[in-house]
Amino acid sequence: MRKSARRPSTVWLLGLAGQPAKRVRQAVGTLAEVRRIDPRDLPGQPEYDRAAPLAVFLDLAAWRALRDDAPAWLAGARRVLVLAEGEEGLHDEVLSQGFLACLTPPLGKARILSALEAARENESALEDISRLLGEAQRERDMLVQENGRLAFFQQLMARAMSSLELPAVLAGLREDLGLAFPVSEVLAVFWGASPECELFVAEGLSTQARSARTDYLLDLAARLRGQPSGQFRTHAVPGGDQAAPVAPGRALLVPLRHGEEAFGCLSVLIHRDLSRQEQETARQALQQLAPSLKNGLDYLLIKRRADRDGLTGLFNRRTLDARLDQELKRHMRHREGFALILADIDHFKKVNDVHGHLAGDAALRHAAQTMDAGLRTTDFLARYGGEEFAAILPHTGASQAWMLAERLRRRVGAHPLRYAGRTIALTVSMGLAAFVPGQAATPASLLAQADQALYASKHAGRNRVSIAPSREELREVYREGALQAG
Repeated sequence: MRKSARRPSTVWLLGLAGQPAKRVRQAVGTLAEVRRIDPRDLPGQPEYDRAAPLAVFLDLAAWRALRDDAPAWLAGARRVLVLAEGEEGLHDEVLSQGFLACLTPPLGKARILSALEAARENESALEDISRLLGEAQRERDMLVQENGRLAFFQQLMARAMSSLELPAVLAGLREDLGLAFPVSEVLAVFWGASPECELFVAEGLSTQARSARTDYLLDLAARLRGQPSGQFRTHAVPGGDQAAPVAPGRALLVPLRHGEEAFGCLSVLIHRDLSRQEQETARQALQQLAPSLKNGLDYLLIKRRADRDGLTGLFNRRTLDARLDQELKRHMRHREGFALILADIDHFKKVNDVHGHLAGDAALRHAAQTMDAGLRTTDFLARYGGEEFAAILPHTGASQAWMLAERLRRRVGAHPLRYAGRTIALTVSMGLAAFVPGQAATPASLLAQADQALYASKHAGRNRVSIAPSREELREVYREGALQAG
């Protein structure tokens, strides 16, 4: 007979007394602890659960007294009925009521032990069933968990594949990851074949937080690439909290590869440490996005080559024309003013003639970077052609635009180019045209006005800012000219 490994076996005698109880005790011997229970003082369910008796022996009188109002544990117990003389005819009826065995006189040891063995086998079968049910439940839970994980992966993939614009993809990634993990921000750094890096930081952060994250991403890229990063461009990702801590804090790093090529890294900022399982799930999900993110990076670089000037990195003339048309329509619709600046490097031919064309290229890049660093984030700077640049200043009146242009002019003059051990002084002349709500203007007419103002700056000695006259001023000039002619 097998014994339970969990606790000593117990046999309860419910109402059984006298000679039948004595015979059961003698048969059980040391195989189990025998306890007699008075039907008037039945144990509760917690006591039954703690004892977990192997079998409950009871007589017919006790059963008849309890069956209509039996405690729940008695209905589920392994019950053995012990009949007395004259009660043998009830054997089949008793077994049909769920008894494990029915012992009739004479009550011998072999029959009692046989009933206990049946109880032991029943207990073992129930344990096997419970174990199988537990394994089935665990497998079901694992399947549900895996299905949830796959659904989560699918949602991330679907969002990532819905756009090639990396800021939108990363903003969606922040939202989707936030459904499963304590995510505060998703930072990213990407690179192509050149030393330049593309940094992606939330736009709603404080200046100090943005600066700290920029340094953090540049250091991260340098460690992953094994070389310091050269130039970089920062892209604003929708979202961000102005009150976010300056230091990035906890982060889950996910390096990204496309085949054998490493091209970037995601840094998921989190509120708390993740468990090992959470880290593994998040990394697996994010690594699945590598092809989509690589496509977004390729699209960004291709788009930049189409929209940007190859030498200076500024927007090109085609992009300027499209942007100027958009800004003009937008400001007309909202009845707001904006300004256009044309800038020209003074005596640029002399730079090429004296220092060489490579120095001229360096001068163009230097002037572009110097002016770009002095503009606001909402402003738009492009290479207009040759040594000329154009800047669109949204929501800016003439006086404010003139002050900004003066600041750019002084900035260029105060930062000479250092090239091949030489210092090359640079200055710029600027022409400013302002769009006033209600003015009948076209992109071509604004460019013509700014060009006339630029010519006025050159004619007046260069290194200065001139403003194109307004319509009212021109009318006054024409009126005075007409009077004089008369």
